[in-house]
Amino acid sequence: MNQFFDYNNKVFRVLGGLADCLILGALWIVCSIPVVTMGAATAAVYHAVNKSIVHGQGYAFREYCTALKADLKQTTGAWLLWGILAAFLAADLVVTRQFLAQGSALGALYYFFIVLSAMALAWEFYLTAYMARFEGTIRESMKKTLVMAVANLGWSALLAAVFVLFVLMCNDTQCLIVLFPGVFALVKNYVIEKVF
Repeated sequence: MNQFFDYNNKVFRVLGGLADCLILGALWIVCSIPVVTMGAATAAVYHAVNKSIVHGQGYAFREYCTALKADLKQTTGAWLLWGILAAFLAADLVVTRQFLAQGSALGALYYFFIVLSAMALAWEFYLTAYMARFEGTIRESMKKTLVMAVANLGWSALLAAVFVLFVLMCNDTQCLIVLFPGVFALVKNYVIEKVF
């Protein structure tokens, strides 16, 4: 019976991890309201999950705030550059989907742009995680993470698929949105730390 109330019990560690995921999710949502800071908020969630939940060092709130403050400028710059690419890919998807609906031969490009968008999404996962963990210039970080995303296509496809699955789950059950950033950062940490 004494083991049940022990703070280091597996049940309490899982509940503590879920509570940290809720806190990090709420922080991510608030810090992502200005869309330009979404990349820095994502990197800060990754840093906090890696440090406080996975390695048990420090507190999630404090680690998040420290990482956000330290990496805001550089991560935001990389996020904006990636966002320009994502905007072009989104526009291509919209246009080629219209061609596909009309039965045009150019509609076949829609599937190409879906695959390219999934790769760009996986690149963003590597980029924010890399910038949370390592120091370097924006150009160097973007180049290295693009190589990582392409060299590890299996892991990249898995991350993109899990992300889409989480988004679909949040679409059906909106209350999961607060858990999504922290839980996905845990999944991302498990996959990306193998690559790093």
